[in-house]
Amino acid sequence: MTSFMRYIIAGFLLISSGVLLGQSQSDGIWFVYFGNQKINKKWNIQSDVQYRLRQVPEQKNQFIARGGLGYNLTPGNHNILLGVAYVQTNFQDDLLNKPSLEEKRIYQQYLFKQNFKNLYTTHRFRLEERFLPNDFGCRTRYFLSAQRPLNGKALNKNSLYGSFFNELFVDIKNKKFDRNRLYAGIGYAIHNDIRIETGYLIQTQTTSTLGQLQLVLYNNLSL
Repeated sequence: MTSFMRYIIAGFLLISSGVLLGQSQSDGIWFVYFGNQKINKKWNIQSDVQYRLRQVPEQKNQFIARGGLGYNLTPGNHNILLGVAYVQTNFQDDLLNKPSLEEKRIYQQYLFKQNFKNLYTTHRFRLEERFLPNDFGCRTRYFLSAQRPLNGKALNKNSLYGSFFNELFVDIKNKKFDRNRLYAGIGYAIHNDIRIETGYLIQTQTTSTLGQLQLVLYNNLSL
């Protein structure tokens, strides 16, 4: 059996066991797609789609679609972006029969990457303006992620890698902590531009701490 087939089988078993773990021990499962399409050396289109199944009181599921146009301040790095997002949250309550909650967002972000030998890091600063029914919110987010290859020195095709991130949310409008997300997982690079990943995320808010399994597809489309 080739090394490639061993990684595919290992990834399949990992994802299968992750789904079972998420169904039995977590508070939900998040299915996530991240896409980044390069237009040229300066411009890119970034997108992500998320479907979140929840097992918390009342909330049933959540759908998020985001897209933005980015510009590289330096070749391939230091990217600024303007985007929009749509969020729909569905509830499950037979007695109250709550309607779905729809939210629209405008966001601005700055992203840059750093490599320390075989440790790949990304910093992202994001400002969100949130338009909810009869309300307006504004918050900032700081995201730090790191990936490290486990079977080589470079993160490229056929790499098996460990993944980590932490994201802090601060409510600017009300001047208070909103939430924090801490994640650890493992992934496999099917191609230089395509990766699959699974891991566990712990989301902490002022009144609760929840665990979520994540299944993620990254698709970085080159020119």
